[in-house]
Amino acid sequence: MHSKIKVVLVGTGNVAEYLIRGIYENVKPWHASVGGYKIDDIEIVGLFDVDKKKVGKSFREIYKTGPEVIIEPSVFYPEEISREMNANLELIKTDELSLMRRIKSLGADQVINLINSGQQKASEFLAKASAEAGSSFVNATPSIIVNNEQIVKEFANKKLLVAGDDLQSQLGGTWLHRILMLAFKQYGSTWVKSYQLDVGGSFETLNTMDEKIREQKKKIKSSAIKREDEASEIVTGTTDFVPFLNDYRVSHFYIEVLGPFNEKFYIDAEYKTKDGPNAYNIIVDVIRALKYESEKGSSGSIKLINAFGFKSNAGGTNLLKILEDFEKNYLV
Repeated sequence: MHSKIKVVLVGTGNVAEYLIRGIYENVKPWHASVGGYKIDDIEIVGLFDVDKKKVGKSFREIYKTGPEVIIEPSVFYPEEISREMNANLELIKTDELSLMRRIKSLGADQVINLINSGQQKASEFLAKASAEAGSSFVNATPSIIVNNEQIVKEFANKKLLVAGDDLQSQLGGTWLHRILMLAFKQYGSTWVKSYQLDVGGSFETLNTMDEKIREQKKKIKSSAIKREDEASEIVTGTTDFVPFLNDYRVSHFYIEVLGPFNEKFYIDAEYKTKDGPNAYNIIVDVIRALKYESEKGSSGSIKLINAFGFKSNAGGTNLLKILEDFEKNYLV
């Protein structure tokens, strides 16, 4: 009989909604057991956000599902707030010390960072608050946390774990792009030229219209895909916000492959996905794998978990081999 994996979520948007729906409605996950933990072993003990419309209400009141946990104010730094966020949200925050003390009082095993992209300083503070609280930290945002050696060292010194950066959706555009690159490479193509251009309707997509955030995400996505074949030419990016798409994302792919007899083969395709559900299985697998590693006494950053769950990592290439290794290690 396992103790519950107590989790705090910072950011209560579409990913948090589906994560909590999956846990509390007992939606069958991709992997029924990870590290010996089932989906109902996860318990949400704290929720934080900066959207004034949400703070002070329970998650159940807003989304009609999940626990009666009240959403509390988080922190933000004005210089990191995009004009899109300023124009579309009325923001509310608490002070750093109060948030740090509150997270510590919750006694969570893990803090999951689900805030909007572009908030490096806020993500660093949340990592610090998590470490001070004695909680491991999962960075689902593109902010540089796991790729910061000093931050990883701080978690290791406290015998805690940290995972990230930038969650890779289970069946998202980056996943599909990597799978295609891998397949062409393994079947003998000498190089690939490709681009992937996305439009979406979520608030995260709107926030990505900020040029600095867009360039950061473009760099991370392109790097993740290029790991499957360093010789190839890759361009990716989010090109526009389309409100009526809501949580959907539409990816347009153009792929040019040099095949037998130096003939060129082409793919020109469209792929439509939904961000919230696409994150669910990866996050719950990462949460359970980290808990398993914690119980073993591991600390710092686990390369295999980073490679499995996140776009920005130093965890190797070949998406299918990474999945095979993850299942071999954690489906116990």
